[in-house]
Amino acid sequence: MYKIIFYYPASEKENSGIEVLYSPLSLAYLSTHTPDYYKKELYDEYVGDDLDPIVVNADIVAMSPLTSGIKRAYRVSDILRQRGIICVVGGAHVSAMTEEALVHFDSVIVGEGERPWKEFLNDFENNSIKKTYFGRMDVCLEDLGVPDRKMIHPNYHFQSVNTSRGCPFNCSFCYLTVFKNRKYRTIPHETVLMDLENLRIEPTIVVTDENFIGYSLKDYENRKDLLKKMINRKFRFIWGCQASLNIADDPDLMDLMYQSGCRAVFIGFESTNAEDLKEIKKKQNGNVDYRDIVQTIHKHKLAVIASCIIGLDHQHNNYHKQLIRDLKKMKVDFVRVFIMTSWPGTPLNDRLREEGRLIEDWDRSRKDIPNIHYKNYTHEELITARKEVMDSFFNFLNVLIIISRWVFIDRTLIMLFIKMFFRNRVSERIRNKRALKFSLQNKYSIPQVALEEIQL
Repeated sequence: MYKIIFYYPASEKENSGIEVLYSPLSLAYLSTHTPDYYKKELYDEYVGDDLDPIVVNADIVAMSPLTSGIKRAYRVSDILRQRGIICVVGGAHVSAMTEEALVHFDSVIVGEGERPWKEFLNDFENNSIKKTYFGRMDVCLEDLGVPDRKMIHPNYHFQSVNTSRGCPFNCSFCYLTVFKNRKYRTIPHETVLMDLENLRIEPTIVVTDENFIGYSLKDYENRKDLLKKMINRKFRFIWGCQASLNIADDPDLMDLMYQSGCRAVFIGFESTNAEDLKEIKKKQNGNVDYRDIVQTIHKHKLAVIASCIIGLDHQHNNYHKQLIRDLKKMKVDFVRVFIMTSWPGTPLNDRLREEGRLIEDWDRSRKDIPNIHYKNYTHEELITARKEVMDSFFNFLNVLIIISRWVFIDRTLIMLFIKMFFRNRVSERIRNKRALKFSLQNKYSIPQVALEEIQL
């Protein structure tokens, strides 16, 4: 019997560092497509024990690292290969930086993993593995199956579910632009429902589709059909998802989402400035009234979590104060604020490289750490600005305002909001200390007063 270790390498623990921590699914799907005669083991360094490459035993170690954990992945793989253990890797980073990854791995899977994974295992058994395997992202998902949830660590706050894959948009900052042949595809409803049955006792789950509602009227009808089936199954969990702004165009869709247990939608607002949206090629957000959209979504009993980016080139260094005012006027319920981050292989990364503005340090490639040279913000100003926006929403008074908004509409959200509030207080301390650590390591001067304010 062969032994495979499925491994998420990480340079930082995330158990207490993220206010909404949901499980990755990539290796769980690979496990589903692994023959039964393989013994399987999981190491997830984001939330669990570290893998010791000197003592661990396996025939294959399959890794799925984020950019921030890629240096850890390289170090571990180098040691494992010296011991004769085959190491294979996949994900957005290595799909963009394949030649770099091949220095450290026996094989690199570029693109979607399930089909090339089966090919890789067959080649492994025949002692003929190839350096690269390519998984197209426009193939039908009929035989995708459900993720092997034994290969998901129990320490995550929320279980994740996929109901579709792919996104046709080309936002310049998005890691998905690395995959050139991507296409939106839905997972068969019976497959999704089978997965949801495995999560029936969960109180809350997160649907991690790039855009749950899809991109066309045909997609909307597919979603409605799935939602009706979920309602008929009488699932008790509540759930949230990511969706584009045009969710507000279909009241029937929003009503079915609510009836099936959806209580919140995460929407990429990115910015309240038109020039910013042009800069990042977020055309789908142009010429819309965010406030009207939020009000419409609220009418259908769905909370709105607004995702925003600070540090874009057209933002002056007081933009975050304007952002706070704009978001409060819109009456969004919560915010997720990210610092403009350059991911390898994206159009943004290519532009910044040409402009000489990249900082080539994969460890700091995180959405909460400044990782480029910004036009109108210093690194310490960005760290402080992000804290100011988050504090304006995650404070006791604002949480009371949000609770009062929902207490007579849907009380199922109240405990979730309270948990997010307390997790955020811990999360932000960790995030800010981490960001300061990287800034200090790179000798960015931060006044002592600013240090004390950020650490509060």
